[in-house]
Amino acid sequence: MSKVLVHIVTWNSAETITPCVERACAQSGFTLGENLHIRVTDNASSDNSAKIVEAMAQPGITFVRNAANMGFCGAHNQGVEEFLRGDYNSLLILNPDVGLQPGTLRSMTRRLDEKRAVGLVTPKLLRALSSLEAIHPPVLDAAGMILTRSLRHFDRGAGEWDKGQFERGEFIFGGTGACLLVSRACVTAMCLPSAIPMEAVQGIYPQLTEGLSQRPQLFDEAFFAYREDADLSWRARRLGWKCWYEPNAIANHVRFVTPERRKALPEAINSYSVRNRFLLQINNWSWRDGILSFFLGIIGRNALVIAGVVFQERSSLNGLREAWTLTPRARQIRQWLRAKRPSIPLPSIK
Repeated sequence: MSKVLVHIVTWNSAETITPCVERACAQSGFTLGENLHIRVTDNASSDNSAKIVEAMAQPGITFVRNAANMGFCGAHNQGVEEFLRGDYNSLLILNPDVGLQPGTLRSMTRRLDEKRAVGLVTPKLLRALSSLEAIHPPVLDAAGMILTRSLRHFDRGAGEWDKGQFERGEFIFGGTGACLLVSRACVTAMCLPSAIPMEAVQGIYPQLTEGLSQRPQLFDEAFFAYREDADLSWRARRLGWKCWYEPNAIANHVRFVTPERRKALPEAINSYSVRNRFLLQINNWSWRDGILSFFLGIIGRNALVIAGVVFQERSSLNGLREAWTLTPRARQIRQWLRAKRPSIPLPSIK
């Protein structure tokens, strides 16, 4: 019987955390406290998130509150530490603004298959209201993640009416970190080695020094938040693990950050996005990804991004500075990946 740890990171998530946890508890085929455990880690929320989750505590649901915001990556890595200490078969990374539909977790766990190197499973995500009920008629949030030859990653089908166009299960580049199932073997293989230095990261985020030696680095904490799921997906591919898109597993997601809303987003989010697009490429790109990706992505698209920051979005200049500071470390990750396994070519452009 598959035993799953669901890990949720909250940060001012009071509006959605209750239905999120309730829907996770109600998954058919799983019994809370037996083969299903839910851990919620709070990133120093200033709202009532902590009080709400504390009131929900029962056997099978645990709550940990951080004194400082550890970011999506640091907080989820705390959950990874608990996952690896336990006897869990798989880890579900779940956003507090995602509501699992009945049977979703069972459909996802059935697709994990070491023999076929399926280490990650991503569901169909539908856009949702704050109640975590799907919008009607249904609108797609993501049917897996794709990566183009210009090295841009997109949630497939995002914003489209769900007309059954993504009803076939298939291998895909990756999955959004809003809801992603990872097998134990895949988690173990993908954790960055302790030899990768963290000093530059700690210089930007001093709070990550706390408990660093206990946190396995499944997510690269240099990303802090945003694009870390694309980095994880690409690293998995580099290491020979496949991601499966499972349309029979459905979850509802309240989407806040979308490309078309960039001008309305907080400056910090856009700065993270700029920094992390460069870390993503330095960490993972290789010549095996094709010469076209070099000219379209490494040269062309990056030149456009830099020009856009310099001439239009100067609030993201700090993102460029931080990317430069973190580049030596990212190159070490790149060298580690190169030594572990040759690259697997990118999927076709969608």
